[in-house]
Amino acid sequence: MSGTIASAEVTAPAPRRRARSRFYLGIGLLMIVAAVAGFWPQYYGAAIGGAIAPNAGHWLIHLHAAIFLGWMILFIVQASAVWRGRTDLHRRYGTAMAVYGFAAATIGLVAGFALAARLGAREGNPDAGATFVFAPTIDMVFLAGFLAAALVYRKSPETHKRLMLLATFSIAVVGIGRLVDRVDFFDEGWLWQPANLSPILIAIGHDLIVRRRLYPVLLIGLVLHWMRLHQDVYTETEAWLPIGRALIRPFA
Repeated sequence: MSGTIASAEVTAPAPRRRARSRFYLGIGLLMIVAAVAGFWPQYYGAAIGGAIAPNAGHWLIHLHAAIFLGWMILFIVQASAVWRGRTDLHRRYGTAMAVYGFAAATIGLVAGFALAARLGAREGNPDAGATFVFAPTIDMVFLAGFLAAALVYRKSPETHKRLMLLATFSIAVVGIGRLVDRVDFFDEGWLWQPANLSPILIAIGHDLIVRRRLYPVLLIGLVLHWMRLHQDVYTETEAWLPIGRALIRPFA
């Protein structure tokens, strides 16, 4: 009897390990391709062709573009490490990536202020720059905010990786928006908004289908970025314009 039990214990199949998902690797690749494609005519393609757009010629813009592209590549590298089971590498380089992200947000703010000031000077209307600067400011606030939250929740992998996705989307969102704006199919408002928010919506759909649950953190990110799409509601108000003017004044 004991021999039979021992035999059963030896031959019992080991519990199957849960397959590691490629989803975050895939969504990272999607965002970087869409962002680069969005900026291709104005920046990347023009830079390769030696005809960079005048409003993208400031050295801070080049630095900001390189650092942001680097962040998205790092997101893919980190997602790849988790997919391959190298969570040790993911954790080892996580702190350095966080420092990189906060530095990217700082440089993004400065570059945004400089670009807005140049826009206002070119159009002879400082308020055009004060209005424009809202978008890069809120994007960098989102990047730093989601990244800080990801650090807080680094011991909760499911929340952490979704916050990192939202932080990366905060960088990719401008390029994605430019790409969507060039596609006539998305001119209708009811298509334009989901197209701009598609990486977050895809992530929510993946959770509902694969995980059978909805993660509140993605809903929060969706609402915040949906509000960002409607920035015109805030940017031309007397509440924002003094703030925008103050932000770009040192760069004028």
